[in-house]
Amino acid sequence: MTQTPPISPLSPAEARPVPSHSAVSPRLWGLVPCAGTGSRSGAAGPKQYAVLGGQAMVLHTLQAMAAVERLAGIQVVVSAGDTFFESAVPPRGAPVFVAACGGSTRAGSVLNGLSALLEQGAQAQDWVLVHDAARCLITASDVNRLIDACQHDAVGGLLALKLPDTLKQEQGGRVAATVDRSDKWLAQTPQMFRIGALQAALRAAGDAVTDEASALEFVGQSPKLVEGSAQNFKVTYPQDFALAAAVLAARAR
Repeated sequence: MTQTPPISPLSPAEARPVPSHSAVSPRLWGLVPCAGTGSRSGAAGPKQYAVLGGQAMVLHTLQAMAAVERLAGIQVVVSAGDTFFESAVPPRGAPVFVAACGGSTRAGSVLNGLSALLEQGAQAQDWVLVHDAARCLITASDVNRLIDACQHDAVGGLLALKLPDTLKQEQGGRVAATVDRSDKWLAQTPQMFRIGALQAALRAAGDAVTDEASALEFVGQSPKLVEGSAQNFKVTYPQDFALAAAVLAARAR
């Protein structure tokens, strides 16, 4: 995988070539923030590097993203000093770039990753698909469905699922109310927006936002909801690892 300083001495000129801007306009890029510590997962280290199905979780994620032929490249954002990708085998498909510019929050890592993408030759009007490293069960067909739904949209959008369960409001450990779920969705990733628009929205919204759609909402935009898959869940808690491993094993069979 091509790495940008400070992890690797490779210069942008030595990076693997990507299609010229004139070849595809606007282009599509992936961005995978990979600088989290996974404090809720119970894993010994960053959860994205926990082994599932014979390899690190993040490599399953990157394999699925790299299989999307329309992506010009995928920018991975890691923390300073993270050496995992120095020995990782790159997936086939879209080239993967690694930049050690992770921030203290997800929003900070994404914002820094957008700057790294621009340094790789992306343009402000290009699309970026931001995807959680810990959503390792994403498939290329999921990503392509999002692209098909959003590539001609004025704003962009995200994969999401309609809330399937009854939703309760809590007070003091007891049910205070039952909330209408008819218009409630569970946000997933990837989330697809123009690079320039997302940069501006993240700068305006600040570090408090927990996903890219929230930043666009903060500046008055209404991202499009695109139905995702129940299997595209975020591995967060200890029990999630067993479920993700079972799905990967079923797919391998």
